[in-house]
Amino acid sequence: RIPDLVRQHCNMSKQPAKRSAKRKAIDAIAGACAGMDAPGALLPSIDLSSKAGAKKKAAGTIADASNERNALIASLDLSSNMPPRNIADALLSLLPQGATRQHPSSKKLVKAFPLVIAALENRSNLLSRKSETQGQHSQLAFRFPTKGDGKQGEQFTTIQCPEDTFVNILKYLQGREIVSTSLVCKSWLVTSRLPGLWGKLDDACGLTNKSRKLNVTTFLKLLARPQFSCLKHIKMPLHSFQLSKTSISKMSKLLPHLETLEMPEIWSTGPKMKDEHIVAIAENFMNLKSIRNIEMWSISNIGIANMAQILGGGKLLDLRIYGSINHLADSGLSAIANSCQNLKHFAYKILWRYHIGRDDLSGGGIVDLFRKCRRLEIVELKDARRLTKEHCEEILTMVEEGEEGDFALRRINLEGGYPFIIKEHPFRIVDKDTLYQHF
Repeated sequence: RIPDLVRQHCNMSKQPAKRSAKRKAIDAIAGACAGMDAPGALLPSIDLSSKAGAKKKAAGTIADASNERNALIASLDLSSNMPPRNIADALLSLLPQGATRQHPSSKKLVKAFPLVIAALENRSNLLSRKSETQGQHSQLAFRFPTKGDGKQGEQFTTIQCPEDTFVNILKYLQGREIVSTSLVCKSWLVTSRLPGLWGKLDDACGLTNKSRKLNVTTFLKLLARPQFSCLKHIKMPLHSFQLSKTSISKMSKLLPHLETLEMPEIWSTGPKMKDEHIVAIAENFMNLKSIRNIEMWSISNIGIANMAQILGGGKLLDLRIYGSINHLADSGLSAIANSCQNLKHFAYKILWRYHIGRDDLSGGGIVDLFRKCRRLEIVELKDARRLTKEHCEEILTMVEEGEEGDFALRRINLEGGYPFIIKEHPFRIVDKDTLYQHF
């Protein structure tokens, strides 16, 4: 129940930093036009249509504009609760009559908002660093409410907690919940950013790109944070961006301990990876053991073969490929079987839109994979149509006749248009028609 107590303690926080900052920002924006009778009264004399590179005007004109700007700042009341619509009308009153988004004045106004956001983020980072410095000198504690005697009201009991114990508690929480704990107090903020708590980063931890504002630069800045220095598993966000060979090299330096790289979900929007990118990943991430969701949209069979040869030597344990426009051929599967003989999980699934057409992967190539990669535990195949029932019988016979410990096979999943399935305990082939008649 300790993780539940931590969640309850997060909800007890009266003014978390995130909630307080959001409230102050809303109040600041809502009061931007306080004290004005009409939106048109907001700085009617400021002209945004002048060119950015124009020379400075006379000293008297600059002084007048400065006086007007100071008068505006003095008249603002940030404590009012003006609706956002009124604030928008007041900002639009700065523009010439009938100006659209293509007007030079409108472009300047739009360009000002990212500068404001960047300044606010910079302030937030400075405040976070200051809070983290102060939290290093504070003790970890839990503060629980206790029933009062009716006269003094509700009372609280504070319990000190060793840091290693608190870290073990946080390991039971998800990434988003760890972020919530960082809002309780400064000492919890410091503990929540320990690298040992962040071994995995995916959408469950908040790594999403639903707004599609995350690009390569911001993504690398995110990975440069100290809490992600020991990251071992990362899942690329949806609506992903193109990782160049340079950005892959930078990413490998930020994540030297990465073992599992999971590509975005299939059918996600964004640019697709190419042969040069998958080869660059294999060359730069020296400790990589698992690559998942490789979609062969722009990746060819040659790229898969080159990647497998670079990751040879028994390092790669998990490989999952999706065939789409391009398909895996016997040459690529042979490179996987020869270079990755310690493979434990292999999956090759042809997406349903692309299963009609040529299929360069033969049943003999799949049999050869089982023969050479004897540590395979799980094999998943979908719509590799040239795998017949006779090939599956040959695989099961090879596994049964092998000595104990020769093969580690536990499951074979066949999906798609196969007329049969493979059941385990013991391994046997069952026709789907027979199975349906039984039910």
